[in-house]
Amino acid sequence: MEYSWGLLSVLAASIAWGIAPAIIKIGVRSHVDARGFNTIRVFIAAPIIALILYFSSEPFTIPESIYGWLAILAASLLGPGLGDVAYIYSIREIGGGRAVTIGYTYILISQFLAVLLLGERPAIQLFIGSIIALIGIWLVAEEAKTEAGDKRGIIAALIAAGAWGFGSIANKYALLYVGPLTLSFLRILILIPLMLLLGYRGFKSLDKRAVVMASITGVLSYGFGIPLFLYAISTVGVSVTVLVTALAPVLGKVFSIILAKESFILKGVAGTIIAVIGIVIGVLG
Repeated sequence: MEYSWGLLSVLAASIAWGIAPAIIKIGVRSHVDARGFNTIRVFIAAPIIALILYFSSEPFTIPESIYGWLAILAASLLGPGLGDVAYIYSIREIGGGRAVTIGYTYILISQFLAVLLLGERPAIQLFIGSIIALIGIWLVAEEAKTEAGDKRGIIAALIAAGAWGFGSIANKYALLYVGPLTLSFLRILILIPLMLLLGYRGFKSLDKRAVVMASITGVLSYGFGIPLFLYAISTVGVSVTVLVTALAPVLGKVFSIILAKESFILKGVAGTIIAVIGIVIGVLG
C-alpha cells in the first residue's frame, strides 16, 4: 500500500511540475533574471511547507549527525538551487524543447548513481522503460525546438541534468535522518538566504507579471511538488521515482498548448504515448 502511495505522490508531483514550465514561459521574458525569478519561487514556498508540516503527523526532527546535515545541504544546493536556476536559464536561452530534452537525461544519471551509490537493484525493464520514456520526451520536445543555438543554454541544461541527478541521491541519504516534509522545510530554510544573496540584484528585472508567475510556480514546484517527490523517494526509491517524473515534460507540453497557446503536431502526440508506455514498462518492471 505504501508503494502505491509513493507512486501516486510522484505522479501528483509530476503534474505540478508539468504545469510550471508553461507558466514560466509566460512569466520569463528575455530581460528576466533567472536567479531573481527562482528566489521568489523559493521564498513563497516556505510558509506553504511550514503549514503542511504543522498539520501533518510527521514529527519535526533535527539531525544530530554531521552526515545528515551534509546530505541536507547537498540536497538543497544541488537540486532546487543549482539545478533549477540552470534549467530556467536554459529555457530562456535555447527554448523549452531543447532544455527539457537535455535536462531530463537526469533520469538515467539518477538511476546509474542509485545502483552505484545506494545499492538499488532495479529490474532491467526499468532502464528499458526509462530509455523509451526519454525517446518520448525527445519527440514531444522536438516540435517545440527553436533556432537558438547558444552553447551557454546547452551547457546550462547539462548542468541542470547533473545537479538533479546527484541531488536525487543526496535526497535519499538525507531521508535516512529526517522525514520528507522536514527535509522539504529544511531545504527551503537553507535556500532562502543563499538565493537572496545571489539573486537580489535580479529583482530589478522582475516586473509584476514575472513576480506573479514566480509565486504560482513556487507554490506548485516547491510547496507541493518537492514534498511529494521526497515522499516517493523514501517509499519507492530513487530509480522508480525519477522515471515517473518523465511525465512532467510531457504534461508540460499539454499545459503549454492550453496556457501558452502553443501549437501541436502528431509527433508530439506520438511522443506522449511512447513516454507513457516507457513509464508503465519501467514501473511494472
